Amino acid sequence: MIIDSHSHIGARIGSSQTGPELRARMDGAGVDLACIFPHVEGGFRNDDVDEAMSVVPGRFIPFLAVDPWFGARAVAEIHERADRGYRGVKLHPTIHGYDLADLVLLAPVLEAVRDRGLILLAHGADDILNAPAAFAALARAYPEIPVLMAHSGVFRAHAQAIAAAREIDNLYLEAARVPAHEIAVQIRELGPTRTIWGSDSPFCDYTWEYEKIRRCVDSEEARLLVAGGNLAQLLGLS
Repeated sequence: MIIDSHSHIGARIGSSQTGPELRARMDGAGVDLACIFPHVEGGFRNDDVDEAMSVVPGRFIPFLAVDPWFGARAVAEIHERADRGYRGVKLHPTIHGYDLADLVLLAPVLEAVRDRGLILLAHGADDILNAPAAFAALARAYPEIPVLMAHSGVFRAHAQAIAAAREIDNLYLEAARVPAHEIAVQIRELGPTRTIWGSDSPFCDYTWEYEKIRRCVDSEEARLLVAGGNLAQLLGLS
C-alpha cells in the first residue's frame, strides 16, 4: 500500500488542486492513498477536504488544518471532524505565527489530537518557529501522539532533525520535497521505519517525488516501509 502523507486540496493565490487532479497524479505514479488537507494560507477551508472526498471516494485520508490561535474554535473543529472520520491534524507555525514549542498555546489542540487518537503533521522546514528542538519538546510532552516533521528539517536543521528522531520514538521525519541525498542519509542513520514519504502536491513533480524513494533505500522492503508501510501502521490500516 503506497500512501502519500502530504497533499494540499483547494485553491489559494498561486496554487490550486482538485480531488480529480490529485487522483490523476496518484494514478500516474502508482500511489494508492493520499492524506489531504487544505492550503493553510489566509481563510483556509477544511470543507475543501470534504468536497474532494465526495468527488473522489476511497482514495483520500482526511486531515484537517487548524490555527491554534483560534483556541476553543480549533479544538471544536478537531472533535467534530474526528467524529466524521478525519485521521490527522496539520499545523503550520510559520504561516500562522507561533512557536511549535509554545506548549501553553498548543496544549488545547494537542490534547484534542491525543484524546482522539489522531496523527500530527507539522511544517518542519528550516525555520526557527518549527526547529527540531521544538518538535522534540512537543513529542516528549505528548508521547501518545505520532508526530510527523514535514520536510525533515531541511536544510540547515537536517542533522538536528535526525538526532531528535533518534532519541524520540514518536517523532518521524516526513520526506515531502526533501532531496534524495538527505532522505538517503536519514534512512541510513535511523533505519527505514522512521521516515515517511509525502509529495507536497501540487508543489512538486508528483511522479518524481515518489520515484526518488527507490534511489534512497537499499531494499524493496525498505522502500515499501517508507512509501506507505510506516504510515499505514500509524493509521491502523491493514
